[in-house]
Amino acid sequence: ERAAYIPVFIVGLSFNITALCIFCRLKRWTDMHIYMFNLLAADFLAIIFLPFRILEAFCPIKPSKFCTFLLCTQYSNMYSSIFTITAISIHRFIAVRFPFLTKALASKSKTIAISKCIFIWVIIAVICVINQEDLVKEKLETCYDRILAKKLQNHFILLLEILGYLIPVLVVIFCSTQTIYILVRSLRNVQGRDRVERKNIAAVITANMFTFIVCFTPVHIGLLLQFLSDDSGKDFVHMFLDVAEWIAITNCCLDSIGYYFLLKRVNKINKRSH
Repeated sequence: ERAAYIPVFIVGLSFNITALCIFCRLKRWTDMHIYMFNLLAADFLAIIFLPFRILEAFCPIKPSKFCTFLLCTQYSNMYSSIFTITAISIHRFIAVRFPFLTKALASKSKTIAISKCIFIWVIIAVICVINQEDLVKEKLETCYDRILAKKLQNHFILLLEILGYLIPVLVVIFCSTQTIYILVRSLRNVQGRDRVERKNIAAVITANMFTFIVCFTPVHIGLLLQFLSDDSGKDFVHMFLDVAEWIAITNCCLDSIGYYFLLKRVNKINKRSH
């Protein structure tokens, strides 16, 4: 089934190289560009290590320290994407809900964005170092699969489920729905092209929110099932988690494209409002 990663690798690599070229040509960076570049970096790292996952489908890799590194990288990239998308949602909500505050902090906005992105990677690195014992080769059945009988430590599964998923998904839902509400409510005050653009932005934000929920919910259900299940449900849990991880990695490879189009639409409105 891991051969399904081949089209993800080809499409994801081409999309992310295209996005990287677009960023390299930017003459003026905003705070939103910084968040999106961080998202692109996480996506790109996820993509370049995918060939090892594809290789294992045809030539199984013996569990080793390198497998521990690959699993740490996989988790790091996924949670960097989750936390960055959460940061983008908060940033977007504050921009439309408190426009005067956004203007007041304009001179520091890029520094704040860089600090947040660095903080995201530091937190993820610390979590990986502290919990790497859960990913050592002795606890792996194959390079990418844990031995079901050797459960994740309680604090690690709680950390992944609550800090890594539950809090971000609630923040994304709240910030996205509030932003959409404010945009829709503002439609009565604008006409013509601005009205169409605001409708489009609301539609893209809605799509981004549902993509986040659809892509990251299954993998966290899978991790919870893996933690709670016994040997009798081993095959189902293995299959469910494989599919869920494929869905998650597909999002990590492609989500920067959606945010790029969102930024383009926001920039059009900003240019016309000046």
